[in-house]
Amino acid sequence: MSLRNDEIKDDEIRIISPRPASPSPKKNQKRKHWIPILAGALIIAAIIGAVAFFNAESDEETVVTPLTPAPSSQEALAPAGELTGPGRSVTVIDTVINRKGLRIFEPRNATPALVLGNDFISDSTIILATRAADIREDNGQILGTFVLNGDLKSQGESKAGFCAIVNGELSLGVADSTPLLEKALTEGGYFFRQYPLVVGGQAIENKPKNTAIRKALAQWDNKVCIIVSREKLSFNEFAQLLTDAGVRNAIYLCGGDSFGFYTDEEGARRQINVDEHEITPNHSFIIWR
Repeated sequence: MSLRNDEIKDDEIRIISPRPASPSPKKNQKRKHWIPILAGALIIAAIIGAVAFFNAESDEETVVTPLTPAPSSQEALAPAGELTGPGRSVTVIDTVINRKGLRIFEPRNATPALVLGNDFISDSTIILATRAADIREDNGQILGTFVLNGDLKSQGESKAGFCAIVNGELSLGVADSTPLLEKALTEGGYFFRQYPLVVGGQAIENKPKNTAIRKALAQWDNKVCIIVSREKLSFNEFAQLLTDAGVRNAIYLCGGDSFGFYTDEEGARRQINVDEHEITPNHSFIIWR
């Protein structure tokens, strides 16, 4: 597995970072006999502040709740069938970062790929599937460059983030052009573009400001995972939350509340979300099998 961010150019992204606090101006004490009074007041204020600090959570502190396996509360869609390799399943973990929930789907012993349409749903060897690239609202075509088994299905650079899968190796990056696109075309690989969220552990600012359930393809704990927010967030809130969770690199995946499924550790296939929308021939999914 290779997760790349060495294609990044300085003029392509903007890093979100807090501004340093301005130093407080010095107070001009004109009367020396006020000094003992002010000193005593400052000591009392410091004691009160320390008590308040230790009795209340700081809004700026990253508060991480220990990771716990998520309960399988959903009804199984169907038995997953006989898998083609040992130990192929998805570990699902719930965590809370700064009082906001994330659900992490970690595929094990499986190879990533891209598919179009809905024929893949009946494939029992697939252990994880979720939406990938966007489609255009005006004509329903795939938005941005998309390569399927070495075949260029769509072309465009509307988003700087990308995912490339070549010979089973998944790479994430941010660049207007990358040699991985050519490799995907010549070596029967896969490629799609999406919004970048995190690069090198830094949150990336994106223009859309609306809130929704958000989903990311991410490098977390040196593994490739799907991470979904448990509540509606803006792009920038989600990117910062991923950073606080320790995500190294991430791109957005469309349809945070759209159809998807996974095979749990007991071999049962479970649906990620209930979605009433029809899957069209141009809907793309990233899968692991």
